[in-house]
Amino acid sequence: MGSAGQLYMLYTCPFCWKVRGLLEHLDIKHERVQVNPMKSKKLPSAPEWKKVPIWIDDKEEIHVDSTPIMKHIDAVHNEGKLWSSEDEERRDKWMAWVDLHMSKATIPILYGSLGAALKTTTSVSKLENFGFFSKRLYAWAGFPIMWGIIAKKRVKKDGRTPKKLWHDLLDEFTNEFGGHTFFGGESPNLVDLAAFGYVRSISPYSQFSQLQDHKAGMKWYNAVEATLKV
Repeated sequence: MGSAGQLYMLYTCPFCWKVRGLLEHLDIKHERVQVNPMKSKKLPSAPEWKKVPIWIDDKEEIHVDSTPIMKHIDAVHNEGKLWSSEDEERRDKWMAWVDLHMSKATIPILYGSLGAALKTTTSVSKLENFGFFSKRLYAWAGFPIMWGIIAKKRVKKDGRTPKKLWHDLLDEFTNEFGGHTFFGGESPNLVDLAAFGYVRSISPYSQFSQLQDHKAGMKWYNAVEATLKV
């Protein structure tokens, strides 16, 4: 079986982790194309879309934005089973909740203090395929930008520490399971995999330890991880 498509991505992008998790859950063979954000390389998409992930399927059709990409892949390769639901209102509400709240919470925990920002961007520069000069430029120019412009404002506006924010989010999410292992019941659905992607995007960094003492959250996280074919 040939490749189902190409995923243009950054290794450390939370939105890319969402799509990667789905591809690994469904065991779909694909090619990963790492993008260097320090270079003005044009992405294979509409001119107005300059973000990753981008999915190019085996028909060379271009798909953008992580949640629509996930829905497309599920529909084409899985008959839409992960998105199918007997309670579409609940499903839609919580997918929107995950994309709104969990996505925004990744920045504060990774860049919410000067020390955390430096650790994160130094790690990013090692994980991504940037090249010698770009690695150092990203590590030492990138972290003050992330700290000063984005993370500091979010932490101050929210009023909670990044750890408390994540524990509150995991409480709210896992409390919705109704005694089941997953949001989707006894097996994960697309909402689980989207949420898992955001949490997993933190896992390469030392800040992940701040989430690991959330018992219910980690039980769910480990259960989703066990379904991946990696």
